[in-house]
Amino acid sequence: MRVGILLTVVACCFAAPAAAKPLGRAATALGDPAPAAEKHFAEILVLHATNDKKGIDRRIGDMPELTKPPFSSYDSYALVDRVKLPLAKGVPKTLVLPNRRVLETKLVEILGNDTVRLSASINQPGGKEFLPLLEVKAKLGQPFIVAGQSYKNGILVLVIRVVR
Repeated sequence: MRVGILLTVVACCFAAPAAAKPLGRAATALGDPAPAAEKHFAEILVLHATNDKKGIDRRIGDMPELTKPPFSSYDSYALVDRVKLPLAKGVPKTLVLPNRRVLETKLVEILGNDTVRLSASINQPGGKEFLPLLEVKAKLGQPFIVAGQSYKNGILVLVIRVVR
C-alpha cells in the first residue's frame, strides 16, 4: 500500500538514550549565579522518500522504522536537510521545507524525567494547513516522524527530536 498523500505520524522509540549531562556547579554563597536554564533544540531531518531503488542514505544513520510499514512502501530515502533549531518554551520556530510549506515547532512544556511536550504544524503560505496542529509528548532524544507531503515523485519525511 502506498503512503501517498496520507499523513503518517509515528512516535518512535529507536533513538539512543540521551547522553549523560555533566553536573553543574551548585550555588554555594550569596551572589553566586544560579545555574543557567538548560537549552533545548529541535533536531530535524528532512528526508525524501521515493521508489528509486537507491536504498537508505548512510547520512541518515540507523533508523529501522524506515524498513517497516508504512515507511517500507518506499525503497529509497535521501537526506535533504539536517537542521537544529533552538527552542524556548512557548516560542514558535519555523523551517521552510523543500516544497515551500512551513514547519512550525514549539516547546510547549518541559516535564519531569527528561520528557517534553512539543507541538508541530505544517502550513502552506497563502493556502490551507497540511497538518493543523500536532502535540507530542516525548523523551529527550526520542524521535517522532511526520510524513506524507508530496514532493518530486515521492514524499517528504520529517524526523523530529528534542535534544539538549
